[in-house]
Amino acid sequence: MAQSDETESATIVRLYTQEFNPYSEKVAATLALKGLAFERIISEEPEDVARLSPIVRTLPVLEIAGRRKADSVKIMKWLDELYPTPTLYSSEPRVAEAQRNLADWSDSSFSWYWNRWRTARYPQPGDEAQIDDSLIQRIKEHIGRTLGHTPKTAADLRELEVIREVQDRMDDLVGFLRDRPFFHSDEPSIADVAVYSMMVVLESGPIPGCRDAIAARPTLAAFVDRMSGRIKSLEQSPTSLAPLLKEEDRREGGT
Repeated sequence: MAQSDETESATIVRLYTQEFNPYSEKVAATLALKGLAFERIISEEPEDVARLSPIVRTLPVLEIAGRRKADSVKIMKWLDELYPTPTLYSSEPRVAEAQRNLADWSDSSFSWYWNRWRTARYPQPGDEAQIDDSLIQRIKEHIGRTLGHTPKTAADLRELEVIREVQDRMDDLVGFLRDRPFFHSDEPSIADVAVYSMMVVLESGPIPGCRDAIAARPTLAAFVDRMSGRIKSLEQSPTSLAPLLKEEDRREGGT
């Protein structure tokens, strides 16, 4: 009976995350691509983050068979070690390096703009100051039509500058993708998981205009739809369960 209980608990996979977290979406997409069923547990409480991730103090945290791992980079490496098939990297070293580089670029670029946008919304001296009419016109021509509104104050302008730069990075992605179904490959890789996770959070997150900006870039929108369809189909019919971890892995524990 004890052996049966141990086997059952070993199949449990839990992903701890906030509601909007692109790094959690990256882990969730990888779990789906590898055919792993998992439970998503959402919490916005700092106390939960400290309890689940006492060293790193960030989410996501992934739990498999009672063992937890924090930091999405370490989690992705852990998943690839436990479940090497399907792989997240091309068998060709040069292509694999390109996939890894794009994933790193996506993570760093969009998270930087995300944090800049959050900072831009903090109250600052001069926020209520009206901006020059000629500057308003230039902004309307470049980005205001996409957003459906025009900035009027310094605070509005600060936010729109970040949004404009986010859209510039989306243009970069269109150039990287070209006419391929996925980045650097015909099948999803680490690059696709990283880009997709950022795009779905931008689509549904609080930064205004991102959903319309993605829709205005048909190849990027098609890529997001393609990844979403693949992930949803795999989530509905997972093909594997988490194995029992080795005894030395169980003793190691931690995050």
